[in-house]
Amino acid sequence: MADTKAREMVNGRGDMVDVVTAISQTEIAMDTMVTVRDRVISAYEEIMRMPI
Repeated sequence: MADTKAREMVNGRGDMVDVVTAISQTEIAMDTMVTVRDRVISAYEEIMRMPI
């Protein structure tokens, strides 16, 4: 979405506020994804430490 808004702005059809908003939303989504990934890895490591 951010790349689409950036292209629109470069072509003269977009608004800077829309581009900044799209970039912020993308950044939040990436942060969330990294947090979820870290928690999944942590849970996996915890399971692997459990005695069988």
